[in-house]
Amino acid sequence: MTAMKYKTALFASAFFLLFALAAPAFAQYPMPPRPAPQRIARVQYIDGEVSIAPEATNQWSTARLYQNLTAPEYVWTGKESRTEINVGDGFIRMNSEASVTLVNVSRNTVRIGLNQGEVNLTVPHLFPGVIYEVDTPNATLTVTKSGTYLVQVYPDQDRTVVTARRGAIVATGRGSAVTVDSGKQVVFTVKDTLQHTVMKAPPKNGFEDWASVRDQRLGVGRPPFVFGFGPWPYPPPPPPPVWVR
Repeated sequence: MTAMKYKTALFASAFFLLFALAAPAFAQYPMPPRPAPQRIARVQYIDGEVSIAPEATNQWSTARLYQNLTAPEYVWTGKESRTEINVGDGFIRMNSEASVTLVNVSRNTVRIGLNQGEVNLTVPHLFPGVIYEVDTPNATLTVTKSGTYLVQVYPDQDRTVVTARRGAIVATGRGSAVTVDSGKQVVFTVKDTLQHTVMKAPPKNGFEDWASVRDQRLGVGRPPFVFGFGPWPYPPPPPPPVWVR
């Protein structure tokens, strides 16, 4: 063995010995976990007239496709209009003449207020520690299982209708909590007393059929699926991505 090869082998042996001795010490100080990505609300689909207004200014403007929304913010759909809001790992879809307030869209919370109209909420994966909540005049609705839900508010009738197509959602108010299970529909009346009627869910309406088509086009529930990055079965992938750090 030449002197150069001998020195190289000696150096390599010393390096590996040093690494072996230092490994237990490094194991005592594990690397801190990477923070979860921040959630962004984004207008992902527009059909017709959709308007938005920051709560702070209440100045209304026309929504733009792929526009990011910053809570608290109001969203309104005009007559015969629809929109879809992507919130990272879920979708909020609004039917014609619906009024929604984005109350809180943060790392672990998606909270909206539905003042009137129809909203279809799709939560394909309810990750641990993540809260989805819909505030209505009659009840506060909290998603407890991944699934698809239709919430209809009729303020002139003091009535909120909650339909669970898949999953489970819990209504809370001044009375005992009410769970709306998959395949059930519950009608709440008399302010937030949680006075209600339970029945079998009726067939899907046209708005829900449209929401189902949207889910299919987006590949919702088809693993692997990373919201905001793809796979996108239709061009083009909308910038910017849903998740940022």
